[in-house]
Amino acid sequence: MKKYTIYLLSVITFFLVLSCKQAVKENLAPTVSESFSADWKFHAGEGVDSLWMNVDYNDAAWQEVLSSKSLKDQNIKLDNGFGWYRKRIQMSDVLGNAIKNKGGIILHLGRLAATDEVYFNGKLVGKTGEFPQDYRGYFDNERNYFVPEEDINLTGENLIAIKFHDGWNVGGFLQGAALSISTAETKDKLALNVQVADSDYIFMAPNPVQIKVSLDNKNKWAVQGQLFVTLTTDDYQPLKADSMNIEIDGKASISKSFSFDNPNPGFYRYTVQFRRNATIACEKKFNIGFEPEKIHSPLDAKDDFKAFWDKNLKGLAKVAPDYKLTLVPEYSKIDYDVYLVEMRSFGNELIRGYYAKPKREGKHPVIVEYMGYGSQPYPPNQWWDGFAYFVLSIRGQALNQPTNRFGTWITYGLDNKDNYYYRGAFLDVVRALDFVCSRPEVDAEKIAVRGGSQGGALSFVAAALDKRVKVAAPSIPFLSDYPDYFKIAPWPKSDFDNYMKTHPEAKWEDIYSLLTYFDIKNLTQWIDCPLIMGIGVQDNVCPPHINFAAYNQVKSEKRWMAFPEFAHSVGKEYNDASKAFIKEKLNIK
Repeated sequence: MKKYTIYLLSVITFFLVLSCKQAVKENLAPTVSESFSADWKFHAGEGVDSLWMNVDYNDAAWQEVLSSKSLKDQNIKLDNGFGWYRKRIQMSDVLGNAIKNKGGIILHLGRLAATDEVYFNGKLVGKTGEFPQDYRGYFDNERNYFVPEEDINLTGENLIAIKFHDGWNVGGFLQGAALSISTAETKDKLALNVQVADSDYIFMAPNPVQIKVSLDNKNKWAVQGQLFVTLTTDDYQPLKADSMNIEIDGKASISKSFSFDNPNPGFYRYTVQFRRNATIACEKKFNIGFEPEKIHSPLDAKDDFKAFWDKNLKGLAKVAPDYKLTLVPEYSKIDYDVYLVEMRSFGNELIRGYYAKPKREGKHPVIVEYMGYGSQPYPPNQWWDGFAYFVLSIRGQALNQPTNRFGTWITYGLDNKDNYYYRGAFLDVVRALDFVCSRPEVDAEKIAVRGGSQGGALSFVAAALDKRVKVAAPSIPFLSDYPDYFKIAPWPKSDFDNYMKTHPEAKWEDIYSLLTYFDIKNLTQWIDCPLIMGIGVQDNVCPPHINFAAYNQVKSEKRWMAFPEFAHSVGKEYNDASKAFIKEKLNIK
């Protein structure tokens, strides 16, 4: 009798649990939303030693700002690119009751730049990008972050705190941003994650490309839908598509693995989607690479390519540089005196840069840094690490931008290779080396070059055109492999498209022919110094394909580092490794 009773109780318990499980149905009540004012409290700075995210922190002394206007338009400056916002809000009774049924909210913050961390009642609920020194690229999209019900004060005050960084000193809320809150729907409580089998997302033969997709259902109810995994080349040619129907129980997860064997050397785009009723509920897009040093991007230099650059270098040598140095006291620190340098370059063009002259006696190695396309001027390193420094502004850019006569630089002078912008700009790169070699405190046998994006390309150019360069550290290099580049990334192709619209006489065949003279993959064949390159695998500004198109033509000692989650940037690890590489190759202890 006792055994029968236990058995009966077990059966009853099983069916009770089953009935409870089946009773949890998807909440299909309409979404409830509320909008809030544009008023926020603001404080510049990183807040490293602060508790600025905490609810009980007193922000009474903070500035009042509006999210509907940029900080720049409100004449507010950041501190080294950092700033914080804080705002206190209270849920209405209608929203509060809806949250109890839905299980959470979505914070709709509007567009932010460029990297952020968002705290709700002191708890981190969302993050985009990484702060320096591991900056991962510029993000200016809308920020929408999930907050679970248990972290919300439904009857009292709630605090939203946002830490952000933008190296262009524009950052924070972009114009027109407005805070609203809506109840979290089923799709908002689905978390899609992808694990790539190779840690830097770069696979090597004979290993196949492998990923593992996980879907976490934070809803109380089961969710059905379709999982889609598609793989294309980096120029969007389809390779493989997988799909399957899946069902995930409430508060449960599911994982599936996918692989692709023996792709051609190159970079590839994955898109992973979970769809419900033909609508995308969540999605991940990312790039991976396979055997990048075997990417086939052959040289396309014309027969007169070397003669062209030999002639131009002789032309530069005939221009007297007329160096002029002006001390910049606000940049000059204990270890360096920083000078504004003015000098004449090819075509007698006046160009400028910042030079950090060591205050220590003796001959010093020097690092020449080339800047990104359109970068704002910045001073060189001012804390002693054994080097003199020179940061060059090429013609029309940075320190030279107030007198820029080259329009949209990359499309200026496309009618003739002798008029093209980068003819003079590449020679400015060499003139920077002339300058540092003219300095009595510089050891001209120990010159390193570095830079990112356009600066990465110019570092390649310097090492190719001038044997005085003894080591190079380019990252995310620009200006390479144009025909393929324009199939992969939207810019700078868009600038060339605009040029073609206003110059109906121009032909793409002629444009590509001209660009061969300024394609860094054609120049890098001349490099014979050691080189270290860094890339961001998710970069769609200077995509990895074009980075390796240039790198693969280098015949000297070389190595590369890939940052799997970085877009148009590289991490601190590369910066540290490149400095160590430079010291090693220049024999600096």
